[in-house]
Amino acid sequence: MERTKEIEANGCALQLQCEPIGCVRIGFVGLGVRAKRAVHRMMHIEGCRITALCDLVCENIDEAVRIVTDAGGELPECFTGESGWKELCCKENVDLVYICTDWTSHAGIAVYAMEQGKHVATEVPAATTVADCWRLVDTAETTRRHCIMLENCCYDEFELCTLNMVQKGMLGEIVHAEGSYLHDLRERIETNDEGGRKWSNWQVEFMNSHNGNPYPTHGLGPIALAMGINRGDRMKSIVSCSSKPVGNGTLRGNMNSSIITTEKGHTILVQHCMTLPRPYSRSFLVSGTEGFAQKYPVPMYAFAPDSDNAIMGDECRVMMDEQCHPFVAEYRKRGMELCGRRWIDYAMDSRLIHCLNNGLPLDTNVYDAALWSCLVELTDTSARGGGVPVEIPDFTRGRWSNNEKKTFS
Repeated sequence: MERTKEIEANGCALQLQCEPIGCVRIGFVGLGVRAKRAVHRMMHIEGCRITALCDLVCENIDEAVRIVTDAGGELPECFTGESGWKELCCKENVDLVYICTDWTSHAGIAVYAMEQGKHVATEVPAATTVADCWRLVDTAETTRRHCIMLENCCYDEFELCTLNMVQKGMLGEIVHAEGSYLHDLRERIETNDEGGRKWSNWQVEFMNSHNGNPYPTHGLGPIALAMGINRGDRMKSIVSCSSKPVGNGTLRGNMNSSIITTEKGHTILVQHCMTLPRPYSRSFLVSGTEGFAQKYPVPMYAFAPDSDNAIMGDECRVMMDEQCHPFVAEYRKRGMELCGRRWIDYAMDSRLIHCLNNGLPLDTNVYDAALWSCLVELTDTSARGGGVPVEIPDFTRGRWSNNEKKTFS
């Protein structure tokens, strides 16, 4: 495996570069609703092909095979059973293991895949415990394999536009940010259905024993990038509080609010709720010394010294076009043709394949995956303690302070 001199010197995977892969051979583990969408996307992205599929439900495998063959792909090798995923991870014709299983299994599969020499892309969250977050980091550093969490919200247009403006200095120093996942999913929770789900409702089962934020990364990921977390600053501590259970009383933490402080003294508010009737929102609020951005409920920007006059509506659209991130220009049109409003998934996968094809560092890395995911456990710990402050691990082991390289560039 090719390593840069910097990596050989310190074992760090912050800017990990591996030998280019001309055609990335992908093995999918888990073939539920989101995975089948990903199979469809990958069949229309150059520089990769699907060579292996694995699921416990044979009907899911059959449906995924049809997606591959209908798009002109060769018949993938298929695996099932309790150890099928291990067999897939050991195959020589797999370069990237794409994990779309239940939350609690992500880390174990990712660790095993990296130990077999595979790169890993895993659905969110990458892990549900701090211990598993450390396992991901330690394994990626030891094996020199990429481990990326598939956080698609980092690729949405407003978020990328704002990141572009932040990196240009247009918003000044980012002092505070807010991110959330507020989504009324009561019907889906009660019916156990998401367009053909065929497995147990593990999402609800997990939340029934969890009193914090079980799904923090959609809101946190984009603002962490805008604030330079792991890139000159780090998340230091968190306090978290949850509301009482409502409705049938079985789901804990219907509304969870968590405040993070960073090493530089900045603050982050992260919220989560899936069981109350309120409009969808990921918040995405970024507040700096020179400007302000907020996506929900209405996209807007504001700048000093005239911050009372927010830029909204058509003026906001003009600004977004002027400050359009290159990724949006490159991937949105084709992504819309293939995936409609889910074009951000196409952008995310296309970037992943591009970086692997060219031996580049990925847009986000294992340290981001571990840091954003560790809040699953830490919010629960803090909330159960009545909002007690909890220290957030430094998965970079201090290297965040010298990692000033811009991401998504």
